Amino acid sequence: MLIPISYPLNRTTPLYPGTEPLTITVTGSPETGDAEEKSLITFSSHVGTHIDLPRRFCPGVGSVRSLLAPEAVFAPARCIAIPKTGGEPIRIYDLLEHIDVIRTSRALFIRTGSGRVRGSDPNAYVRDYPRVHPEVPEFLCRENPALRLFGIDTLSIVSSANPEEGRKARCAFLCRSPPIFLLEDVDLSYGRLLKEPWTLRVYPVVFDDLEAVPVVALAEFG
Repeated sequence: MLIPISYPLNRTTPLYPGTEPLTITVTGSPETGDAEEKSLITFSSHVGTHIDLPRRFCPGVGSVRSLLAPEAVFAPARCIAIPKTGGEPIRIYDLLEHIDVIRTSRALFIRTGSGRVRGSDPNAYVRDYPRVHPEVPEFLCRENPALRLFGIDTLSIVSSANPEEGRKARCAFLCRSPPIFLLEDVDLSYGRLLKEPWTLRVYPVVFDDLEAVPVVALAEFG
């Protein structure tokens, strides 16, 4: 059983401040006598459900092509619920009751509940969402050296209101050996994600030397 946990890309996809929006330029049309209609699609590598790789903050290393495959598989994947509102940080103490799950995950996802407003109030989704405190990556790595991916149902693990804190958090995930990849803006609304281990399948939309890329992400249940 496969469940999509990535959002489809479109012109209204919520964006982190400063991110270029997806644009579609249509050229030609059979209705006006042209032989065919064509579309040019332009989008940022950080739009929608996307994966961040080390190259973003560690120049010259860890691109999509060097660290991922056209189909990247992470198992077991687990999802834990840590309800948060507004710009509250996720801290170590929030994770302690989930320590057994954390220690046995190859990919770990946190459902804050932020995703509930993504469709109904995209401005709120972009403006005011939980973030991950820089203390969290080191804790996760210490408790589970096998962890390779961290995902969340918020626009980003960091807030534009705290840029220096955000850089520390991202670097703490990505600039280690081996790195912990980041999967952001993930749809974690499906209830079964919280109940049992599953397999994460990630398909980069563009497979090249990039620091990040939108992906199709699927949760597979046996």
